[in-house]
Amino acid sequence: MVSRNDKHPLHVDSMDGLRGLAILLVMLFHVWELSWLHHAFPLFGHTINLDFIPIAGTLGVELFFFISAFCLFAPAVNAHLEGKPQKPLRHYAYRRAIKILPSYWLMMLVMLLFVPHDFPAGQGGKHIVTHLLFVHNWFHDTKNSIVGVFWSLGVEVQFYVLFPLVAWAFLRKPLLTYAGLCLLAAGYRYGMELRKFDDLLFYLNQLPGYLDLFANGMLTAYALVWAVKKLPQLRRLQVWMTAGAVLAAALLLYMFQWLYDVRYDPNGVAIWQSHNRFFLGALLMAIALGSHFAWRRWTGLLANRALVFLSVISYNLYLWHQWIARELAKLGFPAPRTADPHQDTVWQLLFTALSFAVAIAVAALITYAFERPLLKHGFFGVLAKLREAAGRLLAAGGVRRRKPGAREV
Repeated sequence: MVSRNDKHPLHVDSMDGLRGLAILLVMLFHVWELSWLHHAFPLFGHTINLDFIPIAGTLGVELFFFISAFCLFAPAVNAHLEGKPQKPLRHYAYRRAIKILPSYWLMMLVMLLFVPHDFPAGQGGKHIVTHLLFVHNWFHDTKNSIVGVFWSLGVEVQFYVLFPLVAWAFLRKPLLTYAGLCLLAAGYRYGMELRKFDDLLFYLNQLPGYLDLFANGMLTAYALVWAVKKLPQLRRLQVWMTAGAVLAAALLLYMFQWLYDVRYDPNGVAIWQSHNRFFLGALLMAIALGSHFAWRRWTGLLANRALVFLSVISYNLYLWHQWIARELAKLGFPAPRTADPHQDTVWQLLFTALSFAVAIAVAALITYAFERPLLKHGFFGVLAKLREAAGRLLAAGGVRRRKPGAREV
């Protein structure tokens, strides 16, 4: 697969843009929960109300799952179609671990050492162990007990465990496996609805409820890699592919508005997601496939520099942004001018801007100083480079200490 900029042969520019949009949506939602900022703008004598976008930002997590399945499966499809052997399981496990665990452990360590937690007496071990095993989302009391956003990592890592088996089946019977995953997800969600749980969203946010979304990501990877290799003439259909991507994006915005409209219904958000998760995945498939073969201007708009940058730091930004925004709100920084800060529009704007700025700065620092060196060199490689750097510093210090003596001789 060749990207527009001749990057890595499996690089897809549109996925960078979609990942950037995903983290932007999630951040908008979580910061809005604290600021209640009204997203409305005057235009030609009319008011354009965009409040549905931050409210629907919760769907950014679903976009992350779709992208994750795509990125995991695309290399396997490429090797399969070229008749090459698949990477060994240990390589897959190592790459997933080195990507997910260090930043996750770092945040857990900071939270447990420096942030007070009111775990029930004698229950602290349960909360820590379930998080370390990525099963904390299975229990009501541990799902959000350390950091709220950690619940989705439980779903993600559980899918990582299943992925080798699912990929094996998908490569042999792609449409049958796709249909099976979609039916499993739909059946699970329908069964949960029949139980009429008060906390329906908790049950829908378990891995079985997302299998069709992961399946759509995998089918997108299969279709895109196959099309690039087998149907190069699709490049001649740029007008139609662009139109398809734009139409799918417009329908996605319509779905955001639809979710906004039902948000106050009993279990409105949960039921909407249950009924529409498959269709959301199908729209994301249309956007991804269409954008890859679309006009350069559309692809450039989707994968612009700002979204690509957010994509690069998205994992650490996802981990840290909600906690940072909540801490700023607790500290009263910036200080509101009214007793109720939600009545102060200036505070709402400043708080939103500051939450974004601090979270992006922290995420960028951790990504470039911690995550990327580990991804590039591995744990032992980073240790070797640190030892090498320490040796240079000691050697330089020794030279400086000898200089005064040399002048005295």
